[in-house]
Amino acid sequence: MSGPQHVFMHFYRHGIGQMDGRSCPSYPVCSLYATQAVNQHGLLVGSWLAMDRIIHEHDDIQYGQWLNINGEERLYDPLSRNDFWLKKK
Repeated sequence: MSGPQHVFMHFYRHGIGQMDGRSCPSYPVCSLYATQAVNQHGLLVGSWLAMDRIIHEHDDIQYGQWLNINGEERLYDPLSRNDFWLKKK
């Protein structure tokens, strides 16, 4: 993991995100999801996928699948659930 986008995501995840107080209700957590999206699809598409997830988080909370992860209820929303249309057949 290298490049300015990864430095920013690392800083957010371990710095700002810890102070924010608002926990991502999803699994994987939003910052890890964004990192995975950027790693697999590049900065532009990966950032778009991460923003799309955050925007649609409310709808997913109402209708999504929930898991128990380390004693916490988390919405199961892996990258593969959202990037299937980008994969070549």
